[in-house]
Amino acid sequence: MTSSILACLPDKLHPVSRMFLETWLSGDMSTAEFLRWFHMPNSDYLPVAQCLLAAVAGS
Repeated sequence: MTSSILACLPDKLHPVSRMFLETWLSGDMSTAEFLRWFHMPNSDYLPVAQCLLAAVAGS
């Protein structure tokens, strides 16, 4: 993961959210699916998802 992506992540990311992130980054999940599922374990992750989208778009 690039440093811009790592800067978005909390110190302890829920394992389920990490799985969705890795699946999305590998191209095996659409952005819409990522946004739908990434924050499910913790609603505080919604801004994290937006940060990740911006970080990937800027890469």
